[in-house]
Amino acid sequence: MKKVMCTVGLATLVMVAAGCSTLGMTPPDVTLVNLEFTDLTVFETTGEFTIRLTNLNPEPMTIEGGVFTLFLNGRKVGRGLTSDVMEVPNLGTSTQKVPIFVNNLSLATRVAELLEQPVLDYRLKAKLHLRTSYGTRRLKSEYSGSFSLSGEGNDPPGVVELSSPGS
Repeated sequence: MKKVMCTVGLATLVMVAAGCSTLGMTPPDVTLVNLEFTDLTVFETTGEFTIRLTNLNPEPMTIEGGVFTLFLNGRKVGRGLTSDVMEVPNLGTSTQKVPIFVNNLSLATRVAELLEQPVLDYRLKAKLHLRTSYGTRRLKSEYSGSFSLSGEGNDPPGVVELSSPGS
């Protein structure tokens, strides 16, 4: 009976330790790679942004979707959702396109102000759903930078040139 109890206790300890290693994972860096607006209506602008997830952990990550909120000059402008499964290799990166929906009415009073500025600050907040051996865990990440509306170069209409801090 003692042997069985010791074995059960040891197995439980190993499972808890494995679970704690998953819980101790560093959230991935989520950066904005590109932003392109594709459709404009009176009430809503739709578009697509490309994100890069950088896994800082020695274990691969499986992300089962996420919610991404985009802010311009401190004001929430839109949200992107994806339920796509994304594999991010250990100590590696992956990119994914995410549709975004911008409420034009919420920006109506500030559009002129935003368009007058040569460079806009942005912030991307991410809530990611990480698949683990014990279920799904939510991770949060945030990234900020700036971009230019000047349209330098020969970028197609609707493509926003991005730069991040330090570039």
